[in-house]
Amino acid sequence: MNEVEMLIVEAESKLRAARILFDNGEYSDAISRAYYSMHYSARALLSLKNIYPRTHKGIIAQFGLEFVKKGTIEDYYLKSMSTARESRERADYGIGYKFTAEEAENIIENANRFLERIKKAIENLEVMDK
Repeated sequence: MNEVEMLIVEAESKLRAARILFDNGEYSDAISRAYYSMHYSARALLSLKNIYPRTHKGIIAQFGLEFVKKGTIEDYYLKSMSTARESRERADYGIGYKFTAEEAENIIENANRFLERIKKAIENLEVMDK
């Protein structure tokens, strides 16, 4: 299994975990896992271009520069990931803040869309490189 495949498998695993946590009413942890699904998806795509940012914000910034600004990926996905990162920080570090089921469900659905879009982009980039 190559690096891109390993990162996508990890993204899929995080998304499955988010759904399990959501189903058990653990909305903050579900949001965190959903964000990490996006994180690993974006890393997979960036790795195809040999781009390896060191921080969460760096991954989002490079994703925007390399794929959104150049028109490969729609802006919706960059905004979705940025929003999920902010929510993940609140979920992981915000003592006393309680997310609703609706908030968690929205982020999980966005993470699912994000992962599917990234898979398509990876497929298209791999075809173009051959």
